[in-house]
Amino acid sequence: MRAALARWAVVGAGFFIFGNLYAPQPLLPELERGWNAAAGAAGLGMSAPMLGLVLGSLLWPRTGLRSGAMLALGALGVALFGALGAWAGDPALWAVLRLGQGLAAAAVPGASFALLPRLFGSRAAAAAGWLVAANTVGGALGRAGAGVLAEGLGPAGALVGLALPLGFLAWALGPLAGGFERREVALDVRAAPLLLLAAGLLFANLFVANLMPYRLEAAGYGLAALGAFYLAYLGGTAGALAAGALAGRLGPLAAGAAALAAAALGTALLAPWPLAGFALLLAGLFGLHALGGAAAGRLGAGTSGAYVSAYYLGGALAGLAYPLFLPRPFGWAQGFVGALLLVTALLLAPALAPARGRDG
Repeated sequence: MRAALARWAVVGAGFFIFGNLYAPQPLLPELERGWNAAAGAAGLGMSAPMLGLVLGSLLWPRTGLRSGAMLALGALGVALFGALGAWAGDPALWAVLRLGQGLAAAAVPGASFALLPRLFGSRAAAAAGWLVAANTVGGALGRAGAGVLAEGLGPAGALVGLALPLGFLAWALGPLAGGFERREVALDVRAAPLLLLAAGLLFANLFVANLMPYRLEAAGYGLAALGAFYLAYLGGTAGALAAGALAGRLGPLAAGAAALAAAALGTALLAPWPLAGFALLLAGLFGLHALGGAAAGRLGAGTSGAYVSAYYLGGALAGLAYPLFLPRPFGWAQGFVGALLLVTALLLAPALAPARGRDG
């Protein structure tokens, strides 16, 4: 029974990890009021875990730990830093603790994928699909759960409550054996446009996601409604699946153009219909991310790792950028995202063409 529990704990690890990482998003205005801080003061704390994910992904494989131990320590670290951060008295301390949370979370993706062949055998590919889906759904439900729990428990109680399941997860994961095979990997020189594309995708995603609670709170949304708004991230899962299917029929460039059009339409709809616009924007961005990830994979392990790092670095920059737009009309933010999408359109062909060329 413990073995079966461990299998599903590996698949579900990302669900709880990313749920905790993104849970503060709908609570940003409330957290800042609790610190008596200006709007946007939490921006560094939203950047820090993304930077931690990049740094941690370089450090964890060098520890020599078993994958199970790595996952267990990562889960405990996310829980501990998340719970401590919930009671941080100012945004600077919160940012430091959030950096620790990101460093801990970085243990999870690589170790999880390393364990799948041993735990699932011939079903490892299907399990990998479930793992990726669990990460996305966990991020959506973590945000939604934080808003609902904060209505009754306050922001600190909500964040602590979401951290608690990670303790059980660590217990289930700890005994697992297996580890990383260390090897040198090379970065394909054709990857520069692809890496810029990756950075821009999570930047646009989190830039808008960080701005929305301020705009929606001003429109009268309560904490539970703010959290529920982020269920729009489930549209990202649908967008990624649709882009993959379309790429199989029409090729990656046509699929990328369709995803980009969806993102542009979603950006235009953010002001009049926030939920529909945000869901459509995310569907397009996650569709582009799926295509970019596939292109990176075809260029080798070095490019794939660099793609993930560039993606999270873009997310880190988003936390620093969004506070600059809080005092301005929302149209400024829409225009900025529109400009980013225009740059994305210019990058699309050189970014996805290598994947097409490698396939012949």
